Amino acid sequence: MAEVMAGFVCGFALSIAATPIAAILIVRARVTSPLMRQIVPEGTSLIAVSVLLHTFFMLTMTAIGLLLGMLLTGLESSSPASGLGSPNRAFTAFVLIATAIAVLPLAVASAKLRMPFVIGGLIFVATFAWFMPYLASWSPIES
Repeated sequence: MAEVMAGFVCGFALSIAATPIAAILIVRARVTSPLMRQIVPEGTSLIAVSVLLHTFFMLTMTAIGLLLGMLLTGLESSSPASGLGSPNRAFTAFVLIATAIAVLPLAVASAKLRMPFVIGGLIFVATFAWFMPYLASWSPIES
């Protein structure tokens, strides 16, 4: 249970951190992109964009966190060895590999968005692969 709660907390924290960054990038992108001008027309409030983005990020990141928490619970019982700077080596390796598979093709395909994809992937890995197992181990909730 502690692992699932840690996943939820990490996902929620990541959604709070990502919302203002994504909202500002979207509002700035409407200057150069005709598609973004249609999606977010001139005069659309940054707050309205932020509310929509936060709802989306909160639902997706907390769901990802809950799923990763369930995976961590399973891996804690079957493969509890520490390594890679984490209390659970198998979980950290899984998150690293899954994030690399998701982010690297996007970063290679888009030269303009390469750095945001790489930085976002690194923040995702730091939050879920390293911080989440430690947060679960610090919890007073019994697994």
